[in-house]
Amino acid sequence: MRDNLLLKAKETFKVSKPAFFLLLGALLLCIILAVATVNNINRGLQLMKLSFLRQGSSMIHSFEAGTRTSMLFSHHIGQNPLVDLAAEILKDDGVAYIRIFDEQNNEMVSLGVIPQSMEKTTTDIEAIGDKPISTISWQDNIFDVTKQFLPVQPSATISPLMEQHWKQWNLDYNPQGRMFISVGFFTDEFETARRSDIYHTIFMLIMLILLFCAGLYFLYLYQKMWNIHATLLNTRLYAENVFKSIPDGLITMAPDNTINSCNKNAETLLSKSMEEITNRPILEIFPLCPPEILSSENGFLEFDAECPHGNHEVIPVKIGSARIIDHLGNRIGRVLVLRDIREIRKIEIQLERSRRLAALGSMAAGIAHEVRNPLGTLRGFAQFFGSEAGASAACKKYAGFMISEVDRLNHLVSELLQFGSPRELNLSRVNIDKLQEKISTLLEKDFLNNDLTFSYHKEKDTVLYGDSDLLLQVILNLLKNSISATPAGGKISLEFSQSDLDGRIHIKDSGKGMAEEVQNKMFDPFFTNKNDGTGLGLTICHRIIEQHQGYFEVTSRTGVGTSVIIVLPREEEDYGTETGRKTSDITG
Repeated sequence: MRDNLLLKAKETFKVSKPAFFLLLGALLLCIILAVATVNNINRGLQLMKLSFLRQGSSMIHSFEAGTRTSMLFSHHIGQNPLVDLAAEILKDDGVAYIRIFDEQNNEMVSLGVIPQSMEKTTTDIEAIGDKPISTISWQDNIFDVTKQFLPVQPSATISPLMEQHWKQWNLDYNPQGRMFISVGFFTDEFETARRSDIYHTIFMLIMLILLFCAGLYFLYLYQKMWNIHATLLNTRLYAENVFKSIPDGLITMAPDNTINSCNKNAETLLSKSMEEITNRPILEIFPLCPPEILSSENGFLEFDAECPHGNHEVIPVKIGSARIIDHLGNRIGRVLVLRDIREIRKIEIQLERSRRLAALGSMAAGIAHEVRNPLGTLRGFAQFFGSEAGASAACKKYAGFMISEVDRLNHLVSELLQFGSPRELNLSRVNIDKLQEKISTLLEKDFLNNDLTFSYHKEKDTVLYGDSDLLLQVILNLLKNSISATPAGGKISLEFSQSDLDGRIHIKDSGKGMAEEVQNKMFDPFFTNKNDGTGLGLTICHRIIEQHQGYFEVTSRTGVGTSVIIVLPREEEDYGTETGRKTSDITG
């Protein structure tokens, strides 16, 4: 399951230069070793042949010289002197046999064990000449040197006695044609040395093969390491992107609750850069952080807290905490999630206001119906007593006061009725230019009397849907508030625009502005800062915009001015559905 958290890299082959050169070197060494071994074996064989050939030639020459000497001084005619010489030579452990034979392969002398492989055929005998020839039998470990046997040749330097003895020897043993001599040497020592070289070569070859296999394994490990590195890098980049793109503030901490890292949203909430908070205790940076959330060993916890922002502002946040554990289950840190809930709090306030307004509207509608009829009766009696013949001036004066107060109460009751039981919307496409013309006509004198500059702007192709009369009432009410709040020489603007989803009516003034406390209460019933106000004008405006499924965006700064944006559904079919619409919103 945890493997799904890894972004496995695509299986690609990447050549490791060290492993490649290691494999190449091992392969070259194997080739060099094989070639060198073959060359050494061949060279050793050639040296062996040359050595045995020279040794055999020297031994044959010595045998021939010994034969001549033996024949010169021998007194026992009939005794073969070559046998004694051969016996002396065979005392050398390296000599296997000595054999003297004629062209008919008749043996004159044969001492030692002659392997069958070394026996000469007629063809072999015909190939023998004055120069020695060699034959080797690896099976019997014998190296044979064979040469024509010529101990005595007629010449001026040969004594007559030696010639006589040699002729006598020939008559005694009757050789048929030419005679040949073969000397066999044991090749055991050479074979042992050659076998040792072969074993050494095999050992070196095995070592090189192991080195080659190690190179292959190293290349395999490098490939696995490369894929693991790429997987971890992808996972790290993925985690970093998630860490940076999460809309909430994230802070990671070490086991001692010092800060390791944070994302941009956390920097914004704390109004500090990562360099300023890294390696510092969380309670030093965030002193209002609940201590229990830092020490809990349970799962994910969540608390409400207030986060210091800048020097004077405090932001309400929802703070969550969870442990960070390693693959062994040991805690290696903690992560904090900071969620800015200012907008949620404002929406909650507006929802609560809407609930209270709805309840108050129902009550106000009932009271207004009950009060309106008695007010009409009182006004009729006041008019009757004021117009009665013989009424004194004081009676007429007080009757006039009564009528004006009844009219004022009746106006308040009418507003209560409108607030409590608003009429159904008459939706249609709003003629913005005609609406603006009515506004300018109705408020022209107010702008002139208060020395205010009024500007109007409509973006091209702006379309609004709604109840034109009710929207006119809302705009007039807001503009009258701006007129009363803006000193002489100030500016008031009205702008109509739209986005892909909403239509917007923007009213802005350069008046005295509002404090945050006033902004939070401006839509409450009966809240007013005017001496002659009822405190129901903005409440009714709020109710009308709610009917249009729109909301207000209010921005105000004391001494600078106020901006009120009315956000309405852009399309006519958007009315009558709650999908994707806010109830209301106020931002200060």
